[in-house]
Amino acid sequence: MNIKGLNLFHNFSLKVLAFLIAVVAWLVVTNVNDPIYYMQVSNVPVRLLHTNLITDQGNVYTILEGEVIPTVTVAAHRSIIDSLQDDNIIATADVEDMTSVYTVEIKLHSTKFDSEIESITGSIENVRLSIEKKKTSMFTLSTYTNGTPADGYVISSIAPDQNQVRVSGPESIVSSVASASATVDVSGATGSISTYSDIRLLDKDGNQIDTSDLTMNITSVKVSATLLPVKTVPVYVSITGTPASGHLQNGTVTVDPATVSIMGRSSVLAGIDSITIASNEINISNSDTSYEADVDIRSHLPEGVSLANSEFDGIVHVRVGIEEADEQAVAKVIPDIELLNIPDGYYAEILSVTDGITGTANYDRPEFRIGISGLADVISNLTSDMVALSLDVSAMQPSGQNDGVFTGNVNVLLPDGMTMTNTLTARVRLTQPVSDQDN
Repeated sequence: MNIKGLNLFHNFSLKVLAFLIAVVAWLVVTNVNDPIYYMQVSNVPVRLLHTNLITDQGNVYTILEGEVIPTVTVAAHRSIIDSLQDDNIIATADVEDMTSVYTVEIKLHSTKFDSEIESITGSIENVRLSIEKKKTSMFTLSTYTNGTPADGYVISSIAPDQNQVRVSGPESIVSSVASASATVDVSGATGSISTYSDIRLLDKDGNQIDTSDLTMNITSVKVSATLLPVKTVPVYVSITGTPASGHLQNGTVTVDPATVSIMGRSSVLAGIDSITIASNEINISNSDTSYEADVDIRSHLPEGVSLANSEFDGIVHVRVGIEEADEQAVAKVIPDIELLNIPDGYYAEILSVTDGITGTANYDRPEFRIGISGLADVISNLTSDMVALSLDVSAMQPSGQNDGVFTGNVNVLLPDGMTMTNTLTARVRLTQPVSDQDN
């Protein structure tokens, strides 16, 4: 008989009971001295694993839900909890385990004492993805300004150092992009500005698009803006030509707009007081109604000068008033003609006046007519005493008979706005008094 074997099993039940009491005692002591504590970590980011399984197929993903776990609760003994930091808690979601509805289970662990932690649970359990075809598009970059330059200055030009931006991402988002823009602030500016501006993507309604799920080759761009002094000057018109027969210019010339704002270097603007439309563009020849024309004022601007208002296309409307002329005949008599520059020692006598209307007037029939044309409202007030006649004797030509008779045209002075329609030709005899002839 094995005496040692009998001793091993002697009072066996009492030994088991003692062991169990010892374990319980240890647990009691442990839980009293190092109890289970709870730790909460907020906003734990979730890292996606094996995303190449999506991108290698020409797709892109967007995290719809579960990018961050709001709250993670860790249960462990106090000694463990006291040794943990927030960044020891790691959350991952492996795309290899993605379901058919694009959800991926979140798994949590700790970088310290992971096997000794009782439990780690999150307030959410899955990441939900959206998966689409990847699309890449190029957009021309538009540049804008905000703010108002200093008084007397306008924006001459604005340009980015790159004029295109490449955008990649989910097809639904990239397809919604209608334009790309960059804006520079010119508030109070008086010269050139060069600054970096963030690029904004806009939809067709002008709303800014969230770019967090997009990739852009550039997200900001250097924009340069040039500002120049501005000056407002009147627009004048130079007119050439004569209206159709029986018609006159009524003196009304309008330009719309009557003034334009121009910009350029200060030294150039200082010498410009007006802009004149050249006469070769306003030719009223043979016009029997008011002349109208649209003229591009830009072709008449001096070198180095341009229009300051970007919304003005440079077209000005010119109108020259033309009306049908009225005619009236005024009666005058030979004594109404004043003789000028009679040679010394001579006596001048008007023998006749031919008017081309009634014939020839002489001292037996001294009256002749002057045909006058003018606008109706002007010529209606014409009276005979408003017409002055003169004859420069020294400018007359011999009649060819060697009889001391000379011929010449009578000068007719009319009020403004009137023209003469006929010609007055006079015959004048120059004689010396008898006493002078004897000498």
